[in-house]
Amino acid sequence: METFAPGDRVVAINTDLSSPICGPANPDRHPFLFPDGPLRKDVIYHVASVSVSKDGNQGLHLTGMRVFWGPEEIPWNSSRFRKVDTLKGHAPKKRRRKQPVTATPLVTAS
Repeated sequence: METFAPGDRVVAINTDLSSPICGPANPDRHPFLFPDGPLRKDVIYHVASVSVSKDGNQGLHLTGMRVFWGPEEIPWNSSRFRKVDTLKGHAPKKRRRKQPVTATPLVTAS
């Protein structure tokens, strides 16, 4: 289990928001609201603060990505995320480098 700290950069590995991972005792009492939109893969998020969750994982508050249960803002479950630094071992995607256009002399009609 990874431990997170404020200021960490993370990516979402579980973007399925159909049900909470460690939700409230009665999740049907209020709807879950995502005013900033759903989580997206391949987007880097910043951890604003960290709290302790009921399931032993950490709760993460992300900059610009809120989740509400009724009127109350609740944290994201940390099992949905991985630190960006842990992705260093993956092979990077190959990029094609733009080739400069070679200069050719212009031929003028005489």
